Parts: sequence; structure tokens; C-alpha cells
Amino acid sequence: MLLFRMRHLQAAGMDMAKLSVDFYNPNGALQLYESVGFYKLYTWISYVKDV
Repeated sequence: MLLFRMRHLQAAGMDMAKLSVDFYNPNGALQLYESVGFYKLYTWISYVKDV
């Protein structure tokens, strides 16, 4: 499904796809995206504080 959509975007004239993923995703999302050619461009840091 992911590769099908990527080809569809390319056929529509897009030359880049971008997505965001939680680094701690327990379902292997990082490995999936990297396996089809995505690479890390930015790393975001979120700060939280319990109140």
C-alpha cells in the first residue's frame, strides 16, 4: 500500500514525500519507512511536565 501510494504521488508530479513518526513507536514504523527509502531529516524534541 505504501509503495503504491508513493508511485501514485510520483506519477502526479510530486518529487518528495514527507512524514512524521514517533521515535518510540512500538510497531516498527521507523524500520518500515527506512526500508522503502525514507531517511531522517529532522529530529524534534518535545518537553512535558506533569502538573
